[in-house]
Amino acid sequence: MATRAEVLRLVESGRSYTDVSRRLGIHPGLAYLIATGLPADGGDTLTAADEDRPGFVAGSTQQLANSSTKPENPTRKDHVLRWVKARAANDAQMARAAAARTAEPEPAERPGEEDESGILAVVTRDHDHVTALIQQLSAIPGHKKGGSATHIGRRESIVDVITVALAQHESVEEEYFWPSVRRVLDDGDDLAETGLAQEREGNEVLDALANADPDSDEFDGLVERLVILLRKHVAFEDRVMLRLREALPADERAQLGQKFLRAKKAAPTRAHPHAPRHSSAAAKAAGLPAATMDKMRDAVGSRPAQREGKADSETREDA
Repeated sequence: MATRAEVLRLVESGRSYTDVSRRLGIHPGLAYLIATGLPADGGDTLTAADEDRPGFVAGSTQQLANSSTKPENPTRKDHVLRWVKARAANDAQMARAAAARTAEPEPAERPGEEDESGILAVVTRDHDHVTALIQQLSAIPGHKKGGSATHIGRRESIVDVITVALAQHESVEEEYFWPSVRRVLDDGDDLAETGLAQEREGNEVLDALANADPDSDEFDGLVERLVILLRKHVAFEDRVMLRLREALPADERAQLGQKFLRAKKAAPTRAHPHAPRHSSAAAKAAGLPAATMDKMRDAVGSRPAQREGKADSETREDA
């Protein structure tokens, strides 16, 4: 057995405990224990006197205690993955749930305006919808976090659903919400310009996402940027709505809400970044052909549905 003097002599000559262990044929954690009288796994509560012991190493010495053990993630082991897939394949209820699942979240249950069809309640429900989508998007692992093909497909589907939701929401906001803000609030012009600038920035990110490979660092980076922008924009509009509630009478809020809902049914389902950005007859005329073409494409088959079906089929194949 190596002695304390032998170990300390080697350590004081500049050798590491790993080198000492090889030279003396003992475990590095044992070499540290012999030299200092302290366990290398950090199991003892150290005192100032302990830190003054010859051979003491400041900082973590855990690697000396576990030098021969490589960290492993058991959930990535082949036999664990095979076991999970086998269990999933034999779970009929899970298979039915996966087949029926889409990226679209359930309608938000949230009390809003005293009249649930008022403009503030309508806009708030849209915000809740987008918030639920970005929560889903953030929770599913992407390329950087080792997401599976199913995960990647589901994230792509959610981005498509967000694109449709924002295209409809923002086009109608530009026609009814922001003009009302400009009209009734003293700083309404500045607030509207800030909101519209945020929407344009979000549309640019969505446009980049449409051209990015979903299984790439670029896509993941754009998703992170989109989540930040949407949270910021929703928080901004929520603050504006609190002020609008005080400035608009209830009957006018109700009328605007009805107009918002009717216009949303005819709104484009995809962002059109080159369309006019202010409420006008020209903007309405420009929006009608876009909305018509979007709805024709949706009738043929929406990308979210196609991708979701693909993702679900991959889930069943993986299982």
